[in-house]
Amino acid sequence: MSTYLFLYYCIFLIALFIAPSYVTYKRTGINPFKFSKEETAINYVGKAYKIISAFAFATILLNAFLTSTMQYLVPIEYLQSDILVWVGLGLIHLAFLIIFIAQRNMANEWRIGIDNENKVNLITKGMFGISRNPIFLGVIIVFIGLFLIIPNAVTVVILVSGVIVIQVQVRLEEEFLLNQLGNEYKEYMSKVKRWIF
Repeated sequence: MSTYLFLYYCIFLIALFIAPSYVTYKRTGINPFKFSKEETAINYVGKAYKIISAFAFATILLNAFLTSTMQYLVPIEYLQSDILVWVGLGLIHLAFLIIFIAQRNMANEWRIGIDNENKVNLITKGMFGISRNPIFLGVIIVFIGLFLIIPNAVTVVILVSGVIVIQVQVRLEEEFLLNQLGNEYKEYMSKVKRWIF
């Protein structure tokens, strides 16, 4: 199971972030990674998310190949159960599906961060008709699933900090879209929830 989780996470990163970014660049000539080294709020969020992702990857790696080290990550023993592991696995696979469909809905509009250089086209079809942030929703579901599969102090921190960072990024992106699209985005906000409720 631990090796499967590692393989899943590698596929998750490649299929849902690296490959779509490469495809978008090849189709449009636009680099979809929009974080930079400037001291701005959105770039700070980008750095924080990279650190969280690195901790998640390291935890999954240790769990798969250096199992004996997991005792030092302060396991939460009363949450260690086969049922919660299966629930967690169900969640991370659901998240994969949500993110995959949402990225197809975005097509060439796929970005990581805020794009100040190119025209913004609002996507309201598919998953974006259910949630304004289906990709972020999927990532949060992955963090929840990871915590249920490997309940320990580190995955708690990953979950809590991940949710906080995503909440901040969503609001920064909303502010940007309101400035760029005005009434078009206000109308969209009135029809579709930030998450799903």
